[in-house]
Amino acid sequence: MQDLSRFLRVATLALLTFSTGYGQVAGTSQPTTQIPMSFWQEFTHCPMIRLIASLFESRPVEPAAVETGTTVVFGSPAASFGTCSVAPLDPIEDPAAQQLEAATGSNTVDVTDMVPAAARALDRFEARVASVGGTMVLKSAYRPASYQHHLQNVWYKWMTELRNNHDPACQDLRAQVQEEFQRHHLIETQHPVSVSDHTRGLAFDATVELPPNARIGRRKVTLDTLAHLAGLLRPAIIADPVHFKFMGVVRSVVRASVRPVRRGRNA
Repeated sequence: MQDLSRFLRVATLALLTFSTGYGQVAGTSQPTTQIPMSFWQEFTHCPMIRLIASLFESRPVEPAAVETGTTVVFGSPAASFGTCSVAPLDPIEDPAAQQLEAATGSNTVDVTDMVPAAARALDRFEARVASVGGTMVLKSAYRPASYQHHLQNVWYKWMTELRNNHDPACQDLRAQVQEEFQRHHLIETQHPVSVSDHTRGLAFDATVELPPNARIGRRKVTLDTLAHLAGLLRPAIIADPVHFKFMGVVRSVVRASVRPVRRGRNA
């Protein structure tokens, strides 16, 4: 009730002001009334006047929410990470390949599915390394074709799509593939081939350490000498030094014959 009384009083003063100003414009002799500043303050702060004025005010439009994937952001869609454009690794469906993948890093190597002659050559080589005081760690032997495909998939995914990929949406996949690349001891300069000596059961990978002066009898021997004696060779010593392939020939150690010393009659 008090607000209504105040509104009527302010409205009366406003009408009075309008009428005095109109009379001056029309050329009448009525004097012009000066309205004090306090009147305008009271007029603009009147609740009824403010209610009427609010009906004509324009409100700013709130930015619409943009939903990208599982993240909801306001404003520009560029603020969201979105989805990685690189496809994940192909699933491993072959049970034998799954078993090898699960055993990676645990020194579980399939030698039973190697060609029998190649498996025997592996045994001979391991025995010769031990005979000169060396050590050998077998990394890989037979691989099914499906597992070889997995290694190819990891190599190409890392080298061609993710190694230099800095998209924030791809960082989880990048870390996963990098871990796979390192766990399988893949080499950046050599991509796995579709059909290899491993899928044919003719090769194995091993790291071998020999003493500095490894010898068989009096003869100094090297790693490749021991491999040849077992019927093996390393076809890519620089690019893939841990790769040994069965070549089907077993070589024996050539022993120098000892000739008796002939003494002269006048010795």
